[in-house]
Amino acid sequence: MMLSRSGVARSARVRQPRQLAVLVLGATLTPVPMAQSPAPADAALGAALEKKMAVILQHAQTASPDVRLTTLLEPEINAYLQVQGAPLLPEGLTDPTIRITDAQGVTVAAFIDLDAIREQRQRSWLDPLQYLGGRMPVTARGTVTSGEGAALVSVEEITISGVPMPVQVLQELVGYYTRTPDQPEGTRLDQPIPLPYGISELRLALGEAVIVQ
Repeated sequence: MMLSRSGVARSARVRQPRQLAVLVLGATLTPVPMAQSPAPADAALGAALEKKMAVILQHAQTASPDVRLTTLLEPEINAYLQVQGAPLLPEGLTDPTIRITDAQGVTVAAFIDLDAIREQRQRSWLDPLQYLGGRMPVTARGTVTSGEGAALVSVEEITISGVPMPVQVLQELVGYYTRTPDQPEGTRLDQPIPLPYGISELRLALGEAVIVQ
């Protein structure tokens, strides 16, 4: 199906918060409560990221013999997720934050309403999600490597309200929030994750991610 330039832009805007979590993911989710009225500086940082995402989309639509780099700063990513991107996040997922700790390390955190996830299927008494419900802080830490248009995620730790959980719990959460009609199981963390918009790799460093196209 062909999309007009405006159609591509609208489609990309809807997907951007979710794909940011994939682009800079290391896992998933340091609960940082969002203020009732975001400070102007936060909104400005989020707007700066919006402009950079527009550049990334433009690069994806135009060919070039040169490698094109776009640097996303951690404060810009988090401001966007808290302000401009907040209305576009999946229902039940709020206050996401991302920490890029070094060339591979990423920590992602959010508050997640576990009721809908718990009730989507029957669970055994051995399943941790059988006993969890309501809005709870989920934090995950891991590493991300990338190249040739795909990213590989290695999960090192996931906690819910500070309690360690099996990696399978994280996979269920990620799958629930990234599922689509074409991919009903969502993103698999044990498989390479295709990078969108013609991105060939992510170059991570403390507090930033460089998008390579």
